[in-house]
Amino acid sequence: MNPRVLAFTILLLASAAAACGPSSGAPAPPEIAYGLDVCEACGMIVSDARFAAATALEDGSALKFDDIGDMMRYHASRPNLRVQAWFVHDHPSEAWLEAQNAAFALSPGIASPMGHGLAAFADPAAAADYATDIGGEVLTFNELRSRYAAP
Repeated sequence: MNPRVLAFTILLLASAAAACGPSSGAPAPPEIAYGLDVCEACGMIVSDARFAAATALEDGSALKFDDIGDMMRYHASRPNLRVQAWFVHDHPSEAWLEAQNAAFALSPGIASPMGHGLAAFADPAAAADYATDIGGEVLTFNELRSRYAAP
């Protein structure tokens, strides 16, 4: 066999094996088509990345939400859903964050899409400054989940 053909065949097989191999297992946030995708909880169009949220379920599916509060309320009323990861956007940068690592500003002065008054921050100090400026409070993810827990 020609050495070039042999080398190409080995490279092709190695690439195919790598593509079929196990992934890192860490879930990633879904792509959101702003202005097109709809919120799983309320059916409204997801249009503002600062407030959009998502969950990755253990079955491999993802749920998208237009408001962090909608995500929290949706899952509180559906405890049978197995969430693998929770995602929110950093309010200032709009970058995805794992919700467990975020600090949440809560205030009626935050005009979130569905009126839950929540904004997520990667930096707890930024969340505290923002909350102070608008007369709100700062919550951890676990505190936020407790607020939305079903009675």
